[in-house]
Amino acid sequence: MELIRISDRKMKIMLTPTDMCHFELNADTFGEDITQMHRSFRLLLEEIRKQTGFDANDRQISVQYFPSREGGCEMFISRLPSSGDSSSEPSSVLPYGKTLPLKQNDLRRSGFHRECAYRFSNISALLAVCQRLCSIGYVGNSTAYRDDKEAYYLILTVFSASPFTTPDELNFIVEYGDVENVSLLKLYIREHGSVICQENAVHQLAILS
Repeated sequence: MELIRISDRKMKIMLTPTDMCHFELNADTFGEDITQMHRSFRLLLEEIRKQTGFDANDRQISVQYFPSREGGCEMFISRLPSSGDSSSEPSSVLPYGKTLPLKQNDLRRSGFHRECAYRFSNISALLAVCQRLCSIGYVGNSTAYRDDKEAYYLILTVFSASPFTTPDELNFIVEYGDVENVSLLKLYIREHGSVICQENAVHQLAILS
């Protein structure tokens, strides 16, 4: 395991396949058992604390997860500010600092921030999805893009029960488009895409439908 402390609140973790087994992490099934998920993260966070002094609660973290072809992974773990904590960091350090959950419920206290990305073949599908998201009270961050082949993309930031699952409220989106890998999409957009709405895309586009 290799650890890189980015800031007081953010840590980069690189795990080998052996490390994944040690911490009982499985990219294919992890997140299906919430109890197992929290147990694995408690083991991981305790080891991180011993090695670096980085102290975080498994119910108050934001996780970005990037599996590797060899079976390991890279993670970026950010400690979320606790209630009453007036300190803040730039968005480049805490990319999800301004994100709100899809719905105001207990996931805000026990969930994980994650990004979800979708591809749509036409603008009508994108607008329809944005309208439906507004109708269910979506309040998270959202960004919309278009590529040079006139396909459209939407990236959403939400709270989820695990860093590897999508909230049930978003399941309807696959009726309109396809799920994309967020990391690969961001690389693709840099070369072949342009921004339609940088912030609050869901609400800005919903009014056009």
